Parts: sequence; C-alpha cells; structure tokens
Amino acid sequence: MRLKHLLALAAAPPLLCFLPLTATSAAEPNAAMLRSVKTQALPVASDQRLAEVLKHHQGKPVLVNFWATWCPPCREEMPSLVRLAARWKAKGLVVTTVAVADNDKAVEDFLWEVLPDRQVLPVLHDREQVISRAWGARVLPTTIFLDRRHRIVLRGQGAIDWDAPAIEGQLKPYVN
Repeated sequence: MRLKHLLALAAAPPLLCFLPLTATSAAEPNAAMLRSVKTQALPVASDQRLAEVLKHHQGKPVLVNFWATWCPPCREEMPSLVRLAARWKAKGLVVTTVAVADNDKAVEDFLWEVLPDRQVLPVLHDREQVISRAWGARVLPTTIFLDRRHRIVLRGQGAIDWDAPAIEGQLKPYVN
C-alpha cells in the first residue's frame, strides 16, 4: 500500500463493526432493521464513482450496502443480500455494495468463495473511506435505501436478514 493511502487511513475516523451482544434474528425486536428516515438528498463525495453508478439506474430504487471482509456481521449478511438482489431484480431493485477500507483481492476472494452460483453484486472499492464517510457509514455493515427519485428513505446498521418477511414488507412500497 502506498504511503499516501496509509496516511489517509490513519487520518480517517475509525470504523466500527456492528457486533450485537447477543445473537438475534430479524424476527426478534433487537435485530438489525431498516429504519425510515426523513427523506434526504444524496450526499456529495469527492469520489464520484457511486454517483456515476446511480446515474445508470435513474428511476429505479437502489439499495447501497457498505461492508468489509474483515467485519464478521458483513460476511454473515452477504448471502441473504445476494438472494434479495436476485428475488427483486425483476421488480427493478438495484443492489450495489461498497467495500470499505478493504483489500481488493480479499473482497474478490470472499465473494467468489461465499456467494451461491457465483452471483456477484457490483462492488465499489472505497479503501480510503471517501464514499463511506460522505454517506455517513461509520458502522459496518450500513445499508442505505434510495427511492426511485434517489432520495434516502431507509437506513440500517448491523447485519440484516434480507430474507425476513419484515424487511420484504419495508421494501415493497418503494419497489412496486
């Protein structure tokens, strides 16, 4: 890693990996869920790669998941996120991910290893945390849901069970 990257990581605020004190499932009240937020415009980051991805999906709802291979809850959540993307793709939902402060090769190896049928979600590499900081992803995993007009309407922190009926119910009004 170049000195410039090491200095940028050292200057960045530390990331936290959301580790619940007790095991929960999405059916339990303390499980990670999406929360409605006051509708917000998209943040502006000096790194415009995520903005470019979103431009290609005008008029479609988008789920953006910030994660890392070194974060156990992120690794736990990824297979159900892939299943969600496959189930809702025909309805127009776009799922994209941002690998935060991670090694590109570790990300590629993890996705190749874990995901069924080699289904891989789009991944932006945010090694210097420029995108994640602009989007307020200080805890991993963090998920931000954008409506069809690309306004932030839902936000979640911690591993979410994307197969849970409660999550499907939260997304349905924005996707149908």
